[in-house]
Amino acid sequence: MAIHLFTTTDWRGPRRADLLRLLDSVERSRAAGVSVHHHLLLQNCPPETLAAERVGLPAQTHVTAIPGRASISAARNQLIGAALAETPFGADDVVAFPDDDCFYADGFLARLEAAFAARPGLDLLLCRVANEPEDGPDGLRDIAPASAAQIVRLTMSNSMFLRGSLAATLGAFDPTLGLGTPARGGEDTDYAVRALLAGNATGFVDRPLVGHPPADRSAAARYYYGAAMVLARYARRRPALMREYLRKVLVGLVFTLQGRVPARTYAEALRDTLPLVGLFPRRGGGAEPAFGLSRPLAP
Repeated sequence: MAIHLFTTTDWRGPRRADLLRLLDSVERSRAAGVSVHHHLLLQNCPPETLAAERVGLPAQTHVTAIPGRASISAARNQLIGAALAETPFGADDVVAFPDDDCFYADGFLARLEAAFAARPGLDLLLCRVANEPEDGPDGLRDIAPASAAQIVRLTMSNSMFLRGSLAATLGAFDPTLGLGTPARGGEDTDYAVRALLAGNATGFVDRPLVGHPPADRSAAARYYYGAAMVLARYARRRPALMREYLRKVLVGLVFTLQGRVPARTYAEALRDTLPLVGLFPRRGGGAEPAFGLSRPLAP
């Protein structure tokens, strides 16, 4: 069993110290005997300078670079594709997508590995995040089934962990979703909902076990359009997802009245999502928004 981590960062951005904290937490897990394959994509880093820029980064981290910027989904897909081209995920490996400002408490990755090994039917695990995560040995003891509402409302890449067999099936993130795309968000929720709909067992630990700033209402407002699109896409697949979509519509109305979401953004979200859930047909037979289902990446 191995743990595969995929991270991207703007190498010219302000988070270099945060990234080094993440890398250091991963190295401590390696030193404790956990097999970790960490794939890192440096954006805004010309490949010809990679050798020099790599100095100071852990030798075991798989580092690649691109000279410009890419959306979060495109960057992750590049990392996943390169990793699978070398070594396919083991069926019982664990796959995760920590941001550059995420980190793990000592012993967490070892306990994560043990939790998946002890529960062969568990394919998706979610937990909470905090600036100061819990680091006790029993953090992953109380795993309960994750509801659709928890998956929709609480999923973020930093606290989403997948069994290797499921990650290989899901493959790519949707390149039309996430930061750096017009949708501006929704890629993590899309990935987790696809896992739910695949019929695999999901788990949730209602404790902050991963280091990362918690999401707040400002984040929900910033990423509103993408999240609404994802829920509309899957709303007719399960009643619980339809309820989450309708809740998102009401939340968006509240955010708009509070000035958190621009009225234009809310109107665009309604225009593009209501036809997807069958409430109102698109006028004039116009094309649907360019949001397509992702396809698995071939190893």
